Amino acid sequence: MEKIKNIFKDYKLYIFFLITIVFFGTYAKMQFAVDTYSVFAMPTRDIVNHFLSSGRILSAMWFALVGVLRLGITSKNILTYSIAILSTTIALYKLNLIVKKFIQNNFLSIIVTTLIIINPFSVEYFMYLEKGVLLLSILMAVCAVEQFVKYLEDKEKGRKHLVFSFIFMLISTFSYQGTVAIYIAIASIFIVKYSKNIKDFIVNNIWMFLCYGLPAIINLLIIRIFFSNARVNGAVNFADTLEKISEGCEKMLFTYNILPKYFFLIMTTIAILISLIIMIKSKKISKILGLIYVAVLDVLITLAPFAMQNTDSIWFVARSSYAFASLFGLIILYTCVNIEKEEGLKNTLFNTICVIFTIVQFICFNNIEIAHYNLNYTDKMNSIEIGKMINEYQEETGIEVTNICIYVDASHAFSYQNIFTSGDMNVSGFGPDWSDVEMINYYNGLKLVRAEKDEELQNQFAEKDWDSFNKEQVIFVGNTIHLCKF
Repeated sequence: MEKIKNIFKDYKLYIFFLITIVFFGTYAKMQFAVDTYSVFAMPTRDIVNHFLSSGRILSAMWFALVGVLRLGITSKNILTYSIAILSTTIALYKLNLIVKKFIQNNFLSIIVTTLIIINPFSVEYFMYLEKGVLLLSILMAVCAVEQFVKYLEDKEKGRKHLVFSFIFMLISTFSYQGTVAIYIAIASIFIVKYSKNIKDFIVNNIWMFLCYGLPAIINLLIIRIFFSNARVNGAVNFADTLEKISEGCEKMLFTYNILPKYFFLIMTTIAILISLIIMIKSKKISKILGLIYVAVLDVLITLAPFAMQNTDSIWFVARSSYAFASLFGLIILYTCVNIEKEEGLKNTLFNTICVIFTIVQFICFNNIEIAHYNLNYTDKMNSIEIGKMINEYQEETGIEVTNICIYVDASHAFSYQNIFTSGDMNVSGFGPDWSDVEMINYYNGLKLVRAEKDEELQNQFAEKDWDSFNKEQVIFVGNTIHLCKF
C-alpha cells in the first residue's frame, strides 16, 4: 500500500497521463475501423473464435466478457478506451522508472520514454475496438523488461525475475503479437550495459530470447494444434517472401507515410551521428559495437514474424511493425545508458532533436485523427443516404428489401479523395467486402443479406467510374438492392 501511495504521489504519473491524452484524447469519441462494423455484426462466439484462432487469447476473453455483460456500443468503447489510456500511461511510467536511473535530466528522460512507447506506429492501435488489449500488450512487454533489468542488476538473487519476465511476455504475446518485439528492442540496451564480458553477453542474450521466444512458441503451437490459421498454416514461397519483406522494409523505413517521407530516416541518422560523436569524445569507441547490435537487432526482431508467415499473408502495416518505430528513441536511450559523461552535450543535442521529433509526430497524429473522423462521417452519411433510398423504394412499391448485391466501378478506391490512408488506416467501410454490408445495416438498423451479383449489372457498373456517391450507383430489382461502390 505504501508503494501504491508513493506512485500516486509521483507527479510523473500525471505528466505521462497528460501526454497520453494529448496524443490520443481525440479517440475518446466513438470511431470505426472497417473491422469494427464486422465485429458488431458477428455473434460473440464467432468473434471469440476468430481471435482464438489468431492466438490473441486476451482479445477473445475481452469480447467474451463484453458479450456476457451485454454492453452497448458506447459502453464497450468507453471501457476499451479507458484500458488503453491507462495501459499507455502505466507503460510510460514504468519504463521511465528504469530510464531515469541513467538520465538525470528529467525532461530528456520523459521525452525519450514517450518516443519509445508512443512512437509513430502507435497511432493505429487506438483505431480498433480492442485497443485496450493492444495497449495492454505493450504494458506487459514493458513489465517484462522491468523484470529482466532487475535480473541483470543482481543475477544471484534475480532468477525469480526471469520467471516474472517470461510470465509478462506470455500475457503480452497472448494479447497481440505485433507489439512484443519492443521487449527485445529495449532489453538489448541493458544487456550491453550490464554484460561484463563476451560470455556474460551471450548468456544474457540467451535468457532474453528465451523469455521472448518461449511464449511465441507456445502461442504458435496453440494456433497450429487447436485452430486453423492461414498466416501460420499456409504455403511459404522463399523468393516471394523475400520480395515482400524487401518491399515492406521500404514502406516501414518511410513510416508508411505517417510522418513526412524522409523525416524518420533523417532524424534517426542525426541521432546516430550525435551518439557517435559523444562516444568518440568520451573515448568509448567499443560502445559503437553495442549501438550497432541494438539497432540491427531492433530491425531483425521486427521483421522475423513476417518471415514465419504464409507468404500470401505477409502484410506490412504500422501496427505489426511497432518496435521499429522506437528506433529513434532507442538510440538516444542507448547512448544515455552506456555513456555516463558528456551530460551537457547529450542533454542539449538530444533534447533539441527529441522536441523536433515530438512536434512533427504530434502534428501528423492530429492530421490522421481528423482524417479518421472525417472518413467515419462520410461513411455514415453515405450509408444513411442508401438507407433513405431503401425506405423510399419500399414505401413506393410495398416490397421489403432483404438482399443486397455489391459491385465495384472501373477504379474502385478504398477511401475517399483527400483522406489520409496508410495500410489499413482510414480505409472506408465501403472498401473491403467484410464491412460494406455490415456498415449499411449498422447505420440503418437493417438486416440485409448479401446475394449473388447480376452479371449484366456487373458489366454495366464496370464501365462507370465515379469519385463520389451518386444515386445512379443504386438499382432496385424486386427485394434486392444492387449497389456499386466507387
